[in-house]
Amino acid sequence: MSFKVIDLGVVDYLEGYKEMRNIHSKAVESGENYLILCQHYDVYTVGENEKEENFPVPVVKTDRGGSITFHGIGQPIFYFVFRVNSPKIFYRKVVKSFDEVFKSLSDKIYHDFKNPGFYIEKRKLASLGFRYSKGYSLHGVAVNHSVNLEKFNLIKPCNLDGYTATSLIAEGINIDIDNLKNEVIKKLYKNFS
Repeated sequence: MSFKVIDLGVVDYLEGYKEMRNIHSKAVESGENYLILCQHYDVYTVGENEKEENFPVPVVKTDRGGSITFHGIGQPIFYFVFRVNSPKIFYRKVVKSFDEVFKSLSDKIYHDFKNPGFYIEKRKLASLGFRYSKGYSLHGVAVNHSVNLEKFNLIKPCNLDGYTATSLIAEGINIDIDNLKNEVIKKLYKNFS
């Protein structure tokens, strides 16, 4: 399966969301797949089943799964607008791709299916949240490369007790942000082909 990569650079969360929805409409018509890359200006977002008043910061309600997370500069986001026949198989391929990239950087990084995300011990490194509409995926994966952890840790990542947010740079894993994005794209091409 092939896909087109669109890099939006740094965009406001709602602007990025709108663009993802536009590309989703385009994909449904054309049958093509898109991987949208971007970073967002500082924002807290919550999944559709979460109550906004549960949190100490103003949040933007979104239609993805999952609880609360923080987005900011230094956190590359990978939005998937892929044709999906089986959400389970799609999710496994996404996880496998990121897992392969992370394992090449550190053997301490692991994926947790119960609390979807990638972690080092009880420190959250990457968040996953998807939804499916008209046979296509929406939303995706946010990787903490060098994001502001002080702002992130004003909340409990994904509302998990006893967990904090971390980043690759904070863990001493020095990979350039563009190299990280390129490695992820390579693994996605391999695992989705």
